[in-house]
Formats: sequence, structure tokens, C-alpha cells
Amino acid sequence: MRIRPLVASRFHSDGGAMFGLVPKTIWSRRIAPDERNRIQQAANVILIELADGRRGIIDTGCGEPAEFAQKERDLHGLDTDCSLLSALRDCELGAEDIDFVILTHAHWDHAGGAGRTTETGDRVPTFPHAKHYIHALEWYDACSGDPLLYKSYPEATIAPLRRLPEDQLCLVSDEQPEIVPGIKLLRSGGHTRGHSTVLLSGAALELDHPQADELGSIAFMLCTGDVCPTKQHFPLVFQTAYDTYPLETRDWKLRWLPRVIEERGLLLFGHDPTLFGATLTLNERGHPAIDKSIRSD
Repeated sequence: MRIRPLVASRFHSDGGAMFGLVPKTIWSRRIAPDERNRIQQAANVILIELADGRRGIIDTGCGEPAEFAQKERDLHGLDTDCSLLSALRDCELGAEDIDFVILTHAHWDHAGGAGRTTETGDRVPTFPHAKHYIHALEWYDACSGDPLLYKSYPEATIAPLRRLPEDQLCLVSDEQPEIVPGIKLLRSGGHTRGHSTVLLSGAALELDHPQADELGSIAFMLCTGDVCPTKQHFPLVFQTAYDTYPLETRDWKLRWLPRVIEERGLLLFGHDPTLFGATLTLNERGHPAIDKSIRSD
């Protein structure tokens, strides 16, 4: 299994929203906000090629910047030169070459690129031949219209997924061992009720990145989505204000960050603007910290 990290979108988010309960006087020492209190974000995705030749992606970024209104592009600071389809073209691939899509959750900055807008204004699936995998609880909430989930799942994001043929929308349960060989969708909860991380494992893992040799032996790779979106989010209370089940996010960190350290895993960040991922170690205070990293800038 060959894994190649890509940047699908570059944008900005409110710094306070990305760090929740942590005061600005603390988080701003780690990453400086702009004059609108926003911090840089990337939508990092993973391109996968299986041994049998099938290709897939994990998460899809925000979508094509040109399809957003100017007001939205300004609000989110969307980089108009960065998109998933352009990243795939750089790999000499098109949307029709993708056989499966795995979504950690259905928020716009992770699932927005799964849809595109036609000339008539319809929202349709971007990857017409691909099976799309998402946790069943996440899909239920995304389609529920629950007012408690105010603006969490915009129709522009969900509509293309609704239009998928029945056999191309695969709802994953907690009991499902693997969705494709070597890939598991593991529900973490926390950020959303059905939020999931993606575990990549097996003897034939191959990281396609210029710094891959610097990492040494890797036992597994773990795409964290939004339970640990950047290198700044290792401390338990460093979590987004968007987390609907915040204690589950902390529980995930208590269970998985030590495992990444002990078993020599590679943590892949969903939103870090400069790093695709890192191996971890314990710092002088006994807390998780970066050991070796792979850069995206």
C-alpha cells in the first residue's frame, strides 16, 4: 500500500474556535493569528494506491475554491490556487481514477471536495466511480436536520453524497474489521458523534514523501481527522470549540497517543499548515511531543 499525502485546500479558521477552552494568550504563542484572529489551516488528504491497483483518498478538503461565493472565499481565506483536483492532476490522476473515498466525517472542510457544481448549478459527486465510506452514525447525523447541529452539515456538502448510487455509499459500523485491505475506519467520537480516524497498517506500507527515509521503520499510520488536527493539539484540553463530545476527544488522546509512541506509528494531521505528520516521543515533562516529522510546506 503506497501512501502519498497531499494538500487539498489552504484556508483560515478562527483561532479561538480551533483551540476551544484554551485562552488566546496561550495558543497564540504557538501559532500567531492574523488581524481577524484567524490562523492558517490546511486540508491534508491521503492518496492511497493498493497492491491490486485500486486508488483511494482519505478526506477531500473544502472543494474547488471557484465554486464558493467571493464572500465565502474571503471569510475562510481560501487559497484559490489550491484544490484536491489540481493536486491529483499533479499526480497525473483525474477524478475518474479514484476507486474509493474515505471520510473521517462530513464537515465541509473534510467532505466538501466530494461534490462539485455543474454548469446548471446542481451539486453532484466529484468521484463518479468511487465507493464512499463514512461511519453510519456520522451519516445519520449529517442527514438528520437536527437543529442542535446548527450549520454543521451544509446542504452543499451533503447533497452530492445523497446522490450517490446505493452501492457507492458504504455506511461503516463499529464492528466492521476492514473497509478495504489494510484500512480500518475507527470511530473516535469527540469532534462529532460519528467522527472516525483511519488506521493504515500492514507489512507493505510505503510512504511516498521526500522525507520518508528520515522516519525509519513505521508500524502503522493513523489519520486523525479533527481529534488531533495539528501538531499543537497534543495536550488534552487543546481541542476545537466545534467538538460536540469534548470528553471523547480527550479519551481518544489518552488511548492513542501513547500507542503511537510505543508502537512507532505515524500520526497524520488533518489540518496542520506545515506538517503532514509526525512520529512521537515523550518530552522532558512526560508529555507527547514530535520526534520526527514530514513537512507539507
